Amino acid sequence: METIIIIFVIYMIYTIIKGVLFNKKPTHIEAEDFEVLNNSIFYTAPNRYDLQNGELAKWYGKGQSVNVQGYDIADGMVYVGETLPNLDEYENDACLINPKLEISLFEPIDERTEYWPQYAYISEKCRYNYLKWLINGRCDPKISIGYVFLFFYGLERRLFVDGQQEGISATEQTEIIDEVNRLLEIYGSNDSFFQYAHNFLAISSLIYKTKIPDHINLDNRLESSFQVLLAQYVIAKKAISADMALQWIALRPEFSLKTPARRCEKEFKELFAIKYQKEFANGLIIKPNKTLLKLKYHVANPSLRYGLNLKIPELPNPFILKAPLKKINMLVEECTVELEPYSRFIRCKDNSPDSLAALALLPKELTHSSVDKVQTRLTQICTEPPKLISLKLLYEIFEKTIPAKISKKEAENFVTLVENIGFGIVPNVRLYNIKPDTEVIIFPQKLSFKPSKEFHTISIIIHLGASQIDDNVSPEKEKILQKLIQDSNKITEIEQEYLLKFLYWCLRVPQKVTGLKQKLSAISITEKIAISHILVSIAHANSFITPKEVKQLEKLYTILELDKKQVTSDIHTMVNEVVTVGLCDRESTFSIPKPIYSADSNSFHLNEELIKVLEEETHQVKGVLEGIFSESDEIEPEIPPANNPLTSLDQAHQHLFNQLLTQETWDKIAVHKMCKKLGLMTDGAMEVLNEWAFVHVDEPIIEDGEPIYIDVNLAKEIINVQ
Repeated sequence: METIIIIFVIYMIYTIIKGVLFNKKPTHIEAEDFEVLNNSIFYTAPNRYDLQNGELAKWYGKGQSVNVQGYDIADGMVYVGETLPNLDEYENDACLINPKLEISLFEPIDERTEYWPQYAYISEKCRYNYLKWLINGRCDPKISIGYVFLFFYGLERRLFVDGQQEGISATEQTEIIDEVNRLLEIYGSNDSFFQYAHNFLAISSLIYKTKIPDHINLDNRLESSFQVLLAQYVIAKKAISADMALQWIALRPEFSLKTPARRCEKEFKELFAIKYQKEFANGLIIKPNKTLLKLKYHVANPSLRYGLNLKIPELPNPFILKAPLKKINMLVEECTVELEPYSRFIRCKDNSPDSLAALALLPKELTHSSVDKVQTRLTQICTEPPKLISLKLLYEIFEKTIPAKISKKEAENFVTLVENIGFGIVPNVRLYNIKPDTEVIIFPQKLSFKPSKEFHTISIIIHLGASQIDDNVSPEKEKILQKLIQDSNKITEIEQEYLLKFLYWCLRVPQKVTGLKQKLSAISITEKIAISHILVSIAHANSFITPKEVKQLEKLYTILELDKKQVTSDIHTMVNEVVTVGLCDRESTFSIPKPIYSADSNSFHLNEELIKVLEEETHQVKGVLEGIFSESDEIEPEIPPANNPLTSLDQAHQHLFNQLLTQETWDKIAVHKMCKKLGLMTDGAMEVLNEWAFVHVDEPIIEDGEPIYIDVNLAKEIINVQ
């Protein structure tokens, strides 16, 4: 009897304590409400409810308040009541908040729910946590995703059950759709919720004819919702944007974005948009096809999975069309190829994407869009006739610091960058094999060109001829070199423009001839004599030759491996007169008989025999002097072939590597089967190969996901298979 009395007293105390705790009506649950007061667990096992009895549930819309167990849910958007049958009328809907069910503050803090939660079957503690989340604005980013789904169930039922059977206002439709978008911003990182929410939005836009989005995010998880949107665009005769075109490609299994497109995502999208706009103007218009789109809405709410019939209007299925995808994919491939050099450069952690070298590797379209200010400044400094500008100033215009020593690679990068924004530069290291040093010429360039053999021949003659001229440029010598350029009928107009500017630069910037001896050593003696005759002709252009010029000719003869004593003889021979040449160290000038042509003549005709000699000499040196410009002035050290890096992997991983190398994308299941045959764990094997790649190039070669991406180019580079 005493035992019964003690049990009764304990029960009464528990009832009083519980009444005190749960009769308060806070409008906001504070953090201290989470405190565990003791280790007692008060849990009421869920029971099935008689759906014929009890208070019918009511939908509380946005801004409507409802009280549950003493807690005010101020912003509604939930079903509250005792009965809300699911579609088979077997039990209550999973989303229903039954105010009769107990909640508890005393259970251990464990907010997690089962994967398909139902309010009636979650623990009392979980019900409390759910109510707390609702009261506090449904915005805690750390809440278990099960609570978000529990709330989402109600939105699905309201829009797709009540909305189809009873009809709801356009305002309420918008409020529900806006709420799903808001939840996506907070909880969209959860893959499952991301997909369900996006499908919800796509179907709702189709059923309720809400506004078609102008932009959707590129994501390979949105196939069904994308199909709906694409069909809507086609029906509305709305142009497919560049972003949608890319998403279409990404969602089709027969296409895949390669490494440059993924590594340089921002640059790839920008380049694709530029090329897409150029190809399709305002966008690609697609005609409706006859095949209808078969849609099935994958509902999240477990209470609606059987019996939910949505009235979806008939739509075409352009998603399966191949012709427009081929057009789009051609642009994708073009962008990928053009971004490959930039992608390969920035993959190394020590290479900055903002460096001069990186900018030079960007396609022209992207360079143009990023250097508008530079273009304006360069346009301002371009003059006609040209003038020299400081190389240091040019670097400052690009907001770069000029290197202490400009390497050939640095010079090539700088030339490429200047050309990419529509300008030419002299000297151009790729055309003349001369690196800029102190001063350069900048000019607008509309077209690029591939230099001819004649261009190279005349370039070397200009370079060597200009090296004979001192600080005071002789108009006669400049004219004879100009005439050499202008009278050549085998060079194009743009080549002539470049050569004239190159001549201007050569005559005003001291020319170095160091390093030429080795480059000229391979040509024949006949060709060397031909070059020497041309040099004498240039020196004689103004009818007299100074001892200083004779000295320079002797230096050039030595470089040509000719006897420097031959200079005097050649001078006499070239002008068909006997002359007396003074000592080279005397500063006096000695006279040469006046040539047949007049330097002051406007027509400026060269001696016919001189023309004949020049034409003959030019023919002799064609293709020989070209080599001077094609060879590098920097000798690259020979790198001995390294051992095959694959030897550091065991046989199983080597075999896996070679198999993965055969294609760029793999289905994860296929890779799993491959690993299983080799006795490898999939995740572990991919980690081993990535660690191996990091050792050699500081970059992974496998990008895990669905599908799995393989950086084939990088992998081939590691094993020297180029």
